[in-house]
Amino acid sequence: MLSENNILQNKSFSIHFFRNGFSFCTDDNIDYFSHTPDTNEFENSIKNFLNNNQKNFEYFSIIFFQQPSTLVPTIFFDKNRLHDYLSFYIKKSESEIIIYDELKKEDNTNVYSIPKKLYKVIEKLDVDFNVFHYNSILIKKVLNLCSTEKFSKQLFVHLHFDAMDIFLVENNKLIFYNRFVVKNENDFMYYLFFVVEQFDLDPNDFEIQFLGRIDAFESYYDIVKNYHYYITFSNDNLSKKIELSKHHAPYLSSCFK
Repeated sequence: MLSENNILQNKSFSIHFFRNGFSFCTDDNIDYFSHTPDTNEFENSIKNFLNNNQKNFEYFSIIFFQQPSTLVPTIFFDKNRLHDYLSFYIKKSESEIIIYDELKKEDNTNVYSIPKKLYKVIEKLDVDFNVFHYNSILIKKVLNLCSTEKFSKQLFVHLHFDAMDIFLVENNKLIFYNRFVVKNENDFMYYLFFVVEQFDLDPNDFEIQFLGRIDAFESYYDIVKNYHYYITFSNDNLSKKIELSKHHAPYLSSCFK
């Protein structure tokens, strides 16, 4: 089961996988490696790192950012239908395996795919890695941050490299989530206000909260201020200066350091 206490503890080593690379995250440093589809570079890198550093860490995790995930209410979840849950995002492929995170407190199961070759490399390592999807972390964070003190509805926005995640929470309940491909400010505004229109949100009745305030996305924050008054930022400033070249999702990089 995913435990936020474990994720945030010190002396942890976390590998974050993206579509075109991976980051090694520790308490002291973040190192990014670009890679080709071949897994040899990753296998060599992780073995070399663990041979020299494994004794320095108490907790090991792997977080996948490569593909979107699908949330399934636990009451409806059937592990024999994993491919059905992801059919909208991916085609059935022998090169991918489908796994899931149980979010027991949230009564959801988060289903996602990862490359089979990569999974086999992880299995061979003599380390007990905790494996999960980045969205499982975000859901926990969003539900911890949400509040009805000022608004019954809140839009939480997570910006990362070439994409964004949007969560709509009403009365502290998650009612919508999706991930969108975002290349520029125009894409960002289109999808953000597409969600606003789909749920017929009154501008005076909801706030937009960005997860972290990242230097790389200041232009996105500036443009949305022209169209919506109620905007806030989560109080996590640890990721503000992290460059996208070091970690493709700066807000989450600070969660595993």
